[in-house]
Amino acid sequence: MSRQQKPAMDARLATRVQQKKAALDRYRPLPAGTVTRLNEDLKVMLTHHSTAIEGNTLTLNETAMVIEYGMTVGGHSLREYKETENHARAYDYVVSLVAGKREPITQETILTLHQLVMSGILDEAQTGVWRTVPVYIRGSNMTPPLARDIPRLMREWEKWINGRQGQLYDPVTRAAIAHHGFEAVHPFPDGNGRVGRLLLNLMLMQEGYPPALVLKDWRVRYIHALDTGNTGNYGPLANLIGQAVEASLDLYLEACATVPATEEEDYLPLPQLAREFGYAPEALSWAARYGRLEARKRDRHWYATRAAVAKYQRRAEEYLRQHRRSQEGN
Repeated sequence: MSRQQKPAMDARLATRVQQKKAALDRYRPLPAGTVTRLNEDLKVMLTHHSTAIEGNTLTLNETAMVIEYGMTVGGHSLREYKETENHARAYDYVVSLVAGKREPITQETILTLHQLVMSGILDEAQTGVWRTVPVYIRGSNMTPPLARDIPRLMREWEKWINGRQGQLYDPVTRAAIAHHGFEAVHPFPDGNGRVGRLLLNLMLMQEGYPPALVLKDWRVRYIHALDTGNTGNYGPLANLIGQAVEASLDLYLEACATVPATEEEDYLPLPQLAREFGYAPEALSWAARYGRLEARKRDRHWYATRAAVAKYQRRAEEYLRQHRRSQEGN
C-alpha cells in the first residue's frame, strides 16, 4: 500500500458517518427480524447495483424475482441470470462470515468468493484461482501487474488489511484503500469488481458498519475515484465509499426507528418462511396479497410471522379436510 500523505474522508461526511454509526450502535443488539429483513433487502440492492456496474441489464425488480423466487424474465441472457444468482449466494457467504466467529480475511476467503461469483460463468479451472494471463481494465489509466506477481501482491494485501498499517485508518477509509489495492492488482481474469465490492463490504461489516451501497448511477465517478487512487490520492474513493456507507446507515436507522423492536423481531421474509413450511414462495405471496395470510409489505417485499404462517397452514388443512368430507358425502 502507498505511503503517501494519510488520506481521509471529507470532515463533514466523516462526522455524519460517525454520528449515524453511533446512533445505530445504540439500537444494538438489533432484533433478529430486523437483521434478516435488512440483509434480504440489501442482498437484492447490492446484487443489482454491483452487477449493473459491470453491465448486467436486469432491473431491480427483475433482480428481486430471480433472487427471491428463482424466476426469470425474457429478454436477458443466461449469463445475466447466473451473475445475479451467484452474487446473491456470495453475499450470503459474506453474511455468514460476519455472523460467525470473527476471523481475518485470508486469500482462501478471496478465492472462495471468486468461486461463488463466477461459478458457471468462467471455466471451472479459472474459478477460485489467481489468474495466469494478462488482463486490462477498460477505461482505466493503469495496467494491472503481471500474473506471476499476483501471489506475492495478494499476500502483501492480506498482510496490510490485517496488520498494524491498516489499523492506522478509520474502518471506512481503510476499506476504501484496501478496495483500491485489490482492484489495482486485478487478481482474476474476470469478476474482480464484484469480488472486490464484496470484500469491501466484508471489511465494513466486520467493523459493525452496514455494507456500502455503491449505486450503478455512480459508475463513472466510481471508476474515476479508483483511477485517482492510482496516483496515491485515495480521498475521492474514501468519500464515495463514505457516502455509500451513509446511505446504508440511513436504511438501518429507518428500519430500527419505524417498527417497535418487540413487534419487529418476529417478522421474517416470506421466501424464508416458505422454505421453512414447505411452500412455494409464490403461494405465500398470493395468500398475503389476497388477505388469506396475515402479512405486511415493506419496500416491495412481504413479511410475516411463523405464527401467522402456521395459522394459515392450519386453515388450509382444515379447508382440505372439509372439502374431502363433502366429496365423500356426495
